[in-house]
Amino acid sequence: MTSDNPQFAPRNSLQEAESSTNVWVALEARPHDLVAAIYDQLPFPHLGPVQEVVFDLGIVAHNGAVELKGLVFQGYNGHQLLFEQRWPARILSQRTGEADLRIEAGTGLAVRTLHFMIHAYERLTHIEVTAVARAEGDEQTVQSVRQLMVSYHEQQTDLHFPLEGAWWAIQGSDWSDFHKSEAYSQPFALDLVKLGPDNTVYQGNGRSLEDHYSWEQPVYATAGGKVAYVCYDMPDMLPGALPDQAILRGDIRRILGNAVAISHANGEFSYFAHLQQASIEVNVGEMIRRGARIGCVGNSGNSPGPHLHFHVMNGPNLFIDQGLPFKFSHFSAGGQFFEEPTTIPTRMIVVGPDRSKPS
Repeated sequence: MTSDNPQFAPRNSLQEAESSTNVWVALEARPHDLVAAIYDQLPFPHLGPVQEVVFDLGIVAHNGAVELKGLVFQGYNGHQLLFEQRWPARILSQRTGEADLRIEAGTGLAVRTLHFMIHAYERLTHIEVTAVARAEGDEQTVQSVRQLMVSYHEQQTDLHFPLEGAWWAIQGSDWSDFHKSEAYSQPFALDLVKLGPDNTVYQGNGRSLEDHYSWEQPVYATAGGKVAYVCYDMPDMLPGALPDQAILRGDIRRILGNAVAISHANGEFSYFAHLQQASIEVNVGEMIRRGARIGCVGNSGNSPGPHLHFHVMNGPNLFIDQGLPFKFSHFSAGGQFFEEPTTIPTRMIVVGPDRSKPS
């Protein structure tokens, strides 16, 4: 990933002010380079374009222990400051759950899921993070700065909505999205559940899979491409049940259950997860067309109930390849049909087209 403004290259990874004992701290972010999402095309009127970034931060002490005193986040468009947030120790303790912010030499402290959402009238080019600490046994302040470059992915694939009928977007594209707790591959993921005739997601008490309207619903390829990854053998869990760690077989990708990743031959891979066991109808290496049935909605992996999880990455490997923002086309919302790629925000009800008709 490269910045839109190459003139603002990263500083030499970090700058530190050393104390008399040469104690210093290093900052490391994951991802190293950030991809920001722009939300400017929504299915309803909005207050203006918004951008968001999310990342994890690690603070490591070297040559001695330190006590973390605060973090400063500054977002820039070139030299123009767009936002600044100062997080003193009391906020960091609340965020990390750690009352003691002491960091032993050679160890680190992680601050997870740092999420910033601001206007997008001017785009971020970089975010500067400053850590302020105090060396143990020394009143000297130790300071480190890290510059994170920000880029904007321009979607190349026209991704048609992969379901038919009425679906509720229960997570995606805002601050309430829990996918952002995995900041590398899934920060822009979308979860969808089917609505029944009574506008609920299940009938009865919801304790059986068959109670859920999402269960066994067909899932279709959003665009043509080559199947790059398939997992098909994980059992479907009862609603609310957690998977046995043994069935992960040491492969963390299996936490998303039965899944399919499709390469669209342009650096974009669509990823469908929590599919029904033995429902997958495609194989790795197979070339498929848009609209091909790839499987059915299930409840495999770490899933609280039947739903479709969808996200886009720059490769097929979960937790290794980086997540990308995306938009769907060919769906209805609020009585309007959207033929062009449009962001589906959290809590939007969308309707996929009748698959018996040509797309």
